[in-house]
Amino acid sequence: MNFIYPQFLWALLAVAIPIIIHLFNFRKFKKVYFSDVSLLKQVELETSKKSNIKHLLILLARILAIAALVFAFAQPYFNNEENGNRIGDKIVSVYLDNSLSMNNKWNEFTVLDYAKKQAMQVANSFEQNDKFLLITNDFKPIHQRFLTKDEFVNEIDEIGISSVSRKMSAVEQKQIDFLNKEASQNKWAFYISDFQKSTSDITELKLDSTVSVTVLPVSGSYAGNVWIDSVWFESPVRMVNKKEKLHARIVNSTPDDIQIKLELSLNGKVKGLLNEDLMGNSESEISLDYLVHKSGEIAGVLSLSEYPEPNAIFDDSYYFSYLLKPESKVLVINQSSEFLDGKQGNVNQLFFKDEFFKVENALVSSLDYGEFDKSDLIIINEVNSFSSGFITQILGYVNSGGTLFIIPSAKADLETTNELLIATMGGRILSKDTANTKVSWLDFENSFFKDVFQKVPKNMNLPSVGNQYKFDFSSRSGTNSLAKTQNGNSFLAMNQSKKGKVFTTSVSFSPDFSNFASHSLFVTTLLRVAESSGVSQQSAVFTNTNSVRVKNETILADDLRILNESGSIDFIPETEISGSELELFFGQNIKESGSYKLMSDKSIAYSFGVNYHRDESQFEFYSPEDLSSQLTRNWVSVASLSKNQLLNNSAGFLSSKDKLWKLFLLLGLLFFAIEIALIKFLK
Repeated sequence: MNFIYPQFLWALLAVAIPIIIHLFNFRKFKKVYFSDVSLLKQVELETSKKSNIKHLLILLARILAIAALVFAFAQPYFNNEENGNRIGDKIVSVYLDNSLSMNNKWNEFTVLDYAKKQAMQVANSFEQNDKFLLITNDFKPIHQRFLTKDEFVNEIDEIGISSVSRKMSAVEQKQIDFLNKEASQNKWAFYISDFQKSTSDITELKLDSTVSVTVLPVSGSYAGNVWIDSVWFESPVRMVNKKEKLHARIVNSTPDDIQIKLELSLNGKVKGLLNEDLMGNSESEISLDYLVHKSGEIAGVLSLSEYPEPNAIFDDSYYFSYLLKPESKVLVINQSSEFLDGKQGNVNQLFFKDEFFKVENALVSSLDYGEFDKSDLIIINEVNSFSSGFITQILGYVNSGGTLFIIPSAKADLETTNELLIATMGGRILSKDTANTKVSWLDFENSFFKDVFQKVPKNMNLPSVGNQYKFDFSSRSGTNSLAKTQNGNSFLAMNQSKKGKVFTTSVSFSPDFSNFASHSLFVTTLLRVAESSGVSQQSAVFTNTNSVRVKNETILADDLRILNESGSIDFIPETEISGSELELFFGQNIKESGSYKLMSDKSIAYSFGVNYHRDESQFEFYSPEDLSSQLTRNWVSVASLSKNQLLNNSAGFLSSKDKLWKLFLLLGLLFFAIEIALIKFLK
């Protein structure tokens, strides 16, 4: 038999008190004078024997009562193999879950507060010279070694909530890696967690039989949760003075119908409010519109609050952030020099008076390929033929996120033109169709034409076609025909080429081909292409995301810092250049939600929002009964924690069966009862 609190055994010295009382017998005697006491001698001898027996029995009852109470406070337990206790130095590994869900309130404290007290009790269950390993979700360097008992207790005090979430199987592997390095046969593993179902893959646990495992579930009573699951924009590209539509998915996993308020803030100013009713156990998609009139950083946050009792937790806010550029560069590649003045030609005339779009014209014969990555949109304006070097460069531009609009030439070299089209997944030209026709169909369901027409007339005036190139599109290209002619040929098509987009029209701007260049549909089409051009920014990431990719030729890879709005996080990211993109690695530096910006040479080069991941938003937890039914091993025990108080002793950690302190407490009360009975009834 061992004791959890052996220091209480010093209290056994208290048994000396009844012994001293018995030996010195502090009763006061009164003298009574008799004339002749010879007749009392026999009575005196008989009474003395009975009295001595009574006093000895009372003394024994008092000694046993005191000893039983001392044993009860020392909390004895049996050291046996069935309960996982083994001979030798003890190696104790404790996993303390400090994930986001542990920050939920339970009575007046957080679940983590109770879990830390449980970890303290685990420490008190072992000796001063035992070795301890503390594991949290952070996998901190200081937790990569064994600690003394005092170090272990100090580290528990320092534990706070972490945005990092770990699978239980990953934690167990961490424990096994450390415990296997120790030669001791007396190994213990404790798991203190709320055992959320989304992260607790308990069926994947190996449960090594050489390690005594104790599972300590600690969680409050939650009916469910309401959270912002995701946020996205309807359009992939942000622009100044363009109406933005922000969508959000809201989830209500509670059984109750509730009302919520959503608040949209941009750069600290409220830009939109929305009240929404949510049915129980449902999800809803909402949208908010807003308009930004100035370029620069836009730091946004969508916040959720519940009626009538707001309960803000980690998933009730969603941060997004991006940079609005003051202008968008359009590079037009021409066959002849007549358009180089920037004023002649349909393309130049379209963008000439628009301050946002800055057009640069260049000859295909004297191109500076370095201008490609600086351009949001490249228009190939009736170029006759293409070199292999040109195709390679334009392919790299498109694949890294650029937008390309191809206007075929009336004198197109089909061989090299098809090489360009095939490389960019834009199909290929089969032949020239000289039949007179007209555009008869537009894909109004496609987002490309969304909000272009307030009302679609029955007999819309659409471009007429005299000549056109007949295209063939591969089924793998994922090409969408946005417009078709009466004979079924594609007139305007769009396809994705890795990260970029490619638009193709089947007609030249020559009047012999079509009146498209002078038609109102041309203005609509080219402006919509320009508006959707540019690299789609990654406006929001989660804390478990390790990196972001940036496409910006002005960023200096050797002079970068990432910091949040408050300035509490400021670090130099690791970088990796891949083509025209720069990947920024966070490491372990970003653990807080909020708006972040990338500084390059004291100016903002990139902006993005960081949000706590939603892995733990679904409040479903394993109960102690669930854990007991799943973890059916002799060396595994599940200790239940009552709702209103912690376990008052650590015997439950050591054995869920051998709670001997209760037995000794009952024995103490029994011996006190025997003492009273002896005094009252034994004459």
